[in-house]
Amino acid sequence: MIRPPFVLAALLALAAPLAAAQRQGTDLFAGYSFAKIDDVNRNGANAALGFDLIGPIDGFVDSSLHWGGSEGTNLEDLTLMAGPGVRFGKRGGTVFFVRALAGLVRDRASITVLDVDISESSRRFAVLAGGGIDFPLAKKLAVRAQGDYLWNDVPEGSTSSGFRASAGIVFRFGIAP
Repeated sequence: MIRPPFVLAALLALAAPLAAAQRQGTDLFAGYSFAKIDDVNRNGANAALGFDLIGPIDGFVDSSLHWGGSEGTNLEDLTLMAGPGVRFGKRGGTVFFVRALAGLVRDRASITVLDVDISESSRRFAVLAGGGIDFPLAKKLAVRAQGDYLWNDVPEGSTSSGFRASAGIVFRFGIAP
């Protein structure tokens, strides 16, 4: 059993670095993304916006599109997510971040039979949690590597979850470094 004093001490230990965290301004990320959802490899693209929100808490908006195939079926998924997170590091230097986002997933499965495209799509609630690191290239440019776990319910009651890894370029603007 976890005791309340231990939990309080852990929260206070985490609060000091968060309170001293430097404001990061706004950054825009775009890059390649690889997802493995339901044991199907999917390639795609990822775009995200990070911005200062309240105190040490930052806001994130994330969108990705992946496509792949399994047993003759073409699969696509589009995610639109938003939520809070925290960024650590010196503005203009190496920055680490963690985040927990919620939003929508739109899945589409299709097959082609005699030049006729037959498809089915669904939309549902999803949660995305993960983090990453930005390595500086120039004053306002960085390279990002990130990893996330996507969880969502499918209508049949099972889950359609998987990992996503992305890498690309970050453009920083807002607060001067």
